[in-house]
Amino acid sequence: MALARVSGYPREKESIVRIDCHTHLGEADGRNYGPNELLRSMDAAGIDQSIIIAERTSGWQSTIEHLADLAEREPRFKVLADVNFETLDIAEINKLVGLLDQERVVGLKFYTGYEDYYASNEKVFPLYEYCQEHGKPVMFHTGSLERANRGLLKYSHPLTIDDVAHAFPELRIVIAHMGNPWLLDCAAVMAKNQHVYADVSAFFDEFKPITAYEIEIFVNRLSDVRLFLGSYEKFLFGTDWPLYEQDQYLAAVEALGLSERERALMFGENAQTLFKI
Repeated sequence: MALARVSGYPREKESIVRIDCHTHLGEADGRNYGPNELLRSMDAAGIDQSIIIAERTSGWQSTIEHLADLAEREPRFKVLADVNFETLDIAEINKLVGLLDQERVVGLKFYTGYEDYYASNEKVFPLYEYCQEHGKPVMFHTGSLERANRGLLKYSHPLTIDDVAHAFPELRIVIAHMGNPWLLDCAAVMAKNQHVYADVSAFFDEFKPITAYEIEIFVNRLSDVRLFLGSYEKFLFGTDWPLYEQDQYLAAVEALGLSERERALMFGENAQTLFKI
């Protein structure tokens, strides 16, 4: 499939780098979302790069094999490989390590909660050890699960990430979704552990326009997090596209009233540092 080429999307005068660290491709809400749709969304929002997260439940376009090939052809894409806990063995670990040796595969995603294991399960320790030694970040699903999902919330609570950060103090960790609804628990883990960050993705109702009322709730709830942490400097911009329009999500995050430093870090610099983009 030929990818749509990019042509001079509008940028703000400050030319702040914008990276969406949490996107997906494949089947969702009864339709298929491909790379060209993501590129058009990025252009509309003025986003420089997107990190696409592999998953095995959304069709062939979301497999790590397809995404790694896609990212080789499209420089605006990077990829997180997904870890399947149930089938993880030495061969799978070696495969993941081989993928991480590729520049376009910038880290790993663990679907804790959607799979029944705690982030501190020793079965995944070899991957943490490799990532810590080689400066590759890991991301964990945290917070709520999809309606009617048979997973258990105890595995997706953000406090479980503290065990990993304690055992692997140099490991770069991203808590996806801020552990929502446990935002302050997520903040406590971030405050305690130097290399733990969070992305702001998937806060709003899915596949609907983000309303002014939802943005007001978003700002109010995150104000407590900012008060606890002192700033938004350890957050990354992420949307969970295609669940949300990237330009709408960007506007919602702008409503947080970020300082110049917070904007630069959240929208791009943290992702550039962590994922070595």
